[in-house]
Amino acid sequence: MARLEVIHYPHYRRGDVVSGVSAALLHDLPMFDLPLRPLTVMHPTASTLSPAIRRFRRAVPCADRANLSDVDVTSSIRTSLDLIEYGGPVAGYAALEATLRRGVHKRYGLKKRLGFANPHVLADIGRNLVAHDFAPAALRLARGRRRALTLLAHISPLSESYAESRSSFNLHLLGLHDFDQQWNVAHDGDFLTRLDFLHRQTRTALAVDGSGKYVEFGRSRLKRESYQHNMLLTMGYKVVHFAFRDILNPQVFGAKLFEQAPELLKFRGKPLRL
Repeated sequence: MARLEVIHYPHYRRGDVVSGVSAALLHDLPMFDLPLRPLTVMHPTASTLSPAIRRFRRAVPCADRANLSDVDVTSSIRTSLDLIEYGGPVAGYAALEATLRRGVHKRYGLKKRLGFANPHVLADIGRNLVAHDFAPAALRLARGRRRALTLLAHISPLSESYAESRSSFNLHLLGLHDFDQQWNVAHDGDFLTRLDFLHRQTRTALAVDGSGKYVEFGRSRLKRESYQHNMLLTMGYKVVHFAFRDILNPQVFGAKLFEQAPELLKFRGKPLRL
């Protein structure tokens, strides 16, 4: 409903550019617990504050605009960058990762299988796209450039969900920058499983769990993952499971991680500062 309200708002002014969370709705970017109303727009000369709309006096460069459903809107990259201000760094980080993942597939016509077979190729292509498209957009921001560039140094196209993006963000906050994502594990020459995150030096795997997949696939999914988990333990891996509620609080995430894998403490580097 909020998305339809953005598309059909009857009182847009000439020069309005839909922005922030309203633009994220049109781009279908991942968000969690962000207020969807009032409508937010940017305008080069006018400002408005009402229960229905917040109009900010701010010009948007042509390079950072798009048109969706006949509505002028900030581009997906600019929208993701703006979410750092509207919703905080973690909201911007998740949106940036989703936008980067889509951009890599769209720009290079990659099939989903490539990222599955060789995630490092996908990650390298993503870094090139960050340098060529995302960083210039960050430099065009009127404010918040340093914080945006700091986040861009860490985003990856390998996160497949909001939960994985949030977990990646937490790891960087903790100073753990050398986890691999989407790591394929084989056993006796056959594919066993793909890990959400793996710290190869300590063989610590992180699993971001959700109940939805078990509701959808039932006991067969649960049985297969139980077998995979047991095989990983046999192969010398340590698996730390996180529920969605665990990843929402970086302190809770860190406490659980270091309690179950204290050997990671010596691998901490400089924490992400914003």
